[in-house]
Amino acid sequence: MTLSTQFVSMLTMVFAGGLSAACFDTYKQLGRPSIYWKQYFIDLLFFVTQACIVYFLLYLANGGVLRFYLFIALILGISTYYALFQQQYLKFLDRMVVVLIRIYYLLKKLLENLVLRPLVWLSILLFSIIVAIGRFLLRTIVALGKVVVTIILFFIPRIVKKPLISWFETCHNKINKGLKSLTSFVKKRWQKDEQKKESSKE
Repeated sequence: MTLSTQFVSMLTMVFAGGLSAACFDTYKQLGRPSIYWKQYFIDLLFFVTQACIVYFLLYLANGGVLRFYLFIALILGISTYYALFQQQYLKFLDRMVVVLIRIYYLLKKLLENLVLRPLVWLSILLFSIIVAIGRFLLRTIVALGKVVVTIILFFIPRIVKKPLISWFETCHNKINKGLKSLTSFVKKRWQKDEQKKESSKE
C-alpha cells in the first residue's frame, strides 16, 4: 500500500469507529430489548452487522487489507466519539425522536380528519340513502300489495280471509320494526361520530 492509501485507511477506520459507537448508542436508545436472552441475541446480530459495515468501508479504502494500526485507528474513533461527541449526539437524537413522534401524530391526525372521517361520513350517508330508498320501495310494494290483496280477498271466502289478513299484518309490522331499528342504529352511529369530532376539537 502507498502512504496515501494507508492514510486514507486510517481516517476511514477512525470514522468507522465513531460511526459504530454512534450506531450503538442509537440502538440502545431506540431498539434494545429488555429481556436478557433477546438482548444477547440482538446485540450479537448488531455487532456482526457493524463488523461487516466496518470491513466494507475498509474494502472501499484499501481493498480490505488489514493492518494492526487500523485496529488502533478504529479504537481511536470509538474513544473520540465517547469523549467529544456522545453527549451532543444523544441530545440531538432525543430531539429527533421527539420531532419524529410529533410528525407521526400530526400525519395520523391529518389522515383521520382528511381521509378516514370523510369516508365514514360518506359511507353512513350512502347507507342512509340506500335505507331511505329501500323504505320507499318497500312502502310502494306494500301499498300495491294491499291493493292486490284487497282485490284477491274480495273473491276469497271469509273463513280463509281472516288468517290471511292477520299474517299480512304480522309481516308488515315485523318489516316496519326492522327498518326502524336499522334507522335508529344509523342515527346513533352518526351522533357518536359528531360527538367525537366535537370532543377532539375541544
